[in-house]
Amino acid sequence: MFPYIEEMLLSDASEPLESQNYSPVVRDAVITSNGSLTDKYKYIQKLRENREYMQSLTMDKKKKVLILGSGYVSEPVIEYLTRDPNVEITAASIMKTQLEQLSKKYNNVVPILMNITEDERLSSLVKKHNLVISLLPYSFHPLVAKKCIDSRVNLVTASYLTPEMKELQKSAEAAGIAIISEVGLDPGLDHMLAMECIDKAKEVGAEVISYTSFCGGLPAPEYSDNPLRYKFSWSPQGVLLNTVKSATYLKDGEIINIPAGGALLDSVTVMDFFPGLNLEGFPNRDSTKYAEPYGIQSAHTLVRGTLRYTGYCKAIEGFVKLGLINPEPCPMLSATTPPVKWKELMCKLLGLQPSVKYDELQQAICKQLNENKKQLEAVEWLGLLGDEPVPTAHSIVEALAKHMEAKLSYASGERDMIVMRNEIGIRHPSGHLEDKYINLVVYGDDNGYSAMAKTVGYPTAIAAKMILEGEINRKGMIVPLTKDIYGPILKHIQAEGIAYTIQSVIRQ
Repeated sequence: MFPYIEEMLLSDASEPLESQNYSPVVRDAVITSNGSLTDKYKYIQKLRENREYMQSLTMDKKKKVLILGSGYVSEPVIEYLTRDPNVEITAASIMKTQLEQLSKKYNNVVPILMNITEDERLSSLVKKHNLVISLLPYSFHPLVAKKCIDSRVNLVTASYLTPEMKELQKSAEAAGIAIISEVGLDPGLDHMLAMECIDKAKEVGAEVISYTSFCGGLPAPEYSDNPLRYKFSWSPQGVLLNTVKSATYLKDGEIINIPAGGALLDSVTVMDFFPGLNLEGFPNRDSTKYAEPYGIQSAHTLVRGTLRYTGYCKAIEGFVKLGLINPEPCPMLSATTPPVKWKELMCKLLGLQPSVKYDELQQAICKQLNENKKQLEAVEWLGLLGDEPVPTAHSIVEALAKHMEAKLSYASGERDMIVMRNEIGIRHPSGHLEDKYINLVVYGDDNGYSAMAKTVGYPTAIAAKMILEGEINRKGMIVPLTKDIYGPILKHIQAEGIAYTIQSVIRQ
């Protein structure tokens, strides 16, 4: 530049380029003059016009999305995607009433009443769409994924990436499609909030030395008015069974294994980060498996768990003692046998005659519960000692789940709440220690979306939109552990009222 500075300083920018006494080098370097592109650079305008034309073609092209399932999560997904008039939704489900409601509320939603097991019909539907979102139970996802692979159609789910899904990795890559899993709340936002913090720590050369994450879907405090301090917006069978599963976690360098069968309820910890909420938590699944995907093999503590209001775990422990959390087949509850009353079932479990008096049954149960009055209160509150019929079911836990779904459902106008807490310990290159506290608290809307529906539905919809717009180009099985995916999702959820806070405490 130096040899040409003098002639540029002596020029008059208000005069046309042609009248300037420039050397060929300087003249050829001028891109614009007096508000117009110079002759040598007019091709830029053509590039702009071509790009705008291609964008207009893309915008004109309708994008077709197939949503499988019309449960409580589906409406936030549909509402978000249909903000774009170029997105057309097909909603397929066995729930006729919900389909009718969705199609009436959203003009560009086509309802289809069908069962996911209708093989040929499912294949035909998948082929006609650019993207599939499966909001079905996780056990159906491998079936849906295979259909998407066959038709080369991208897929999004909010559920865990199961071993059965992982087996389809090479097939998905070969088909050139993306299958994104774990983009709901938990799993989903828990990963994203953790990775945002972990990646920022690594950027400054720090290492993560501990990670704990607890999350719970709860009734808002004013609606936690029962002995379990809990309510359900969907079938509670999975929630009940989780309390008797095994768990593994890392604590101060030691791997802790909790066997299945209810021992998990002996590992309950008081969670006092929000003292006014009176929470407790217990570990779930295998937390240690996240060390590698999170890139925190250096951590001495790694725990993921579930949050509940204090008292929930003690009540569930009582159900375990009474043999109510039992997934084994129970022929006496089948539809082909005479109806059974709860009192009769409880007598059967305790080895008593069905004709026993209420007081005697109560005393026997109290003894089985080691005289725990709170546990007895929960049993009586649910009517498990009365004459109400037990729902027909394959197992006792399924019958209890159906009963609890009726007794502990949200009434009109009641709202739920999501609480998530991530605590990440960091050691900086200087040697000082820092604790990061990431809090996510979301309330359901009065007579609107539940907190659970929002925190599962909106991240799922945002991930789907990113695929439709070409923002995610990777192929194969994907979870939101990288900045190119979690970054935009965490940004967009805040516009939907899903806000989180981050606190930092320097310890040394």
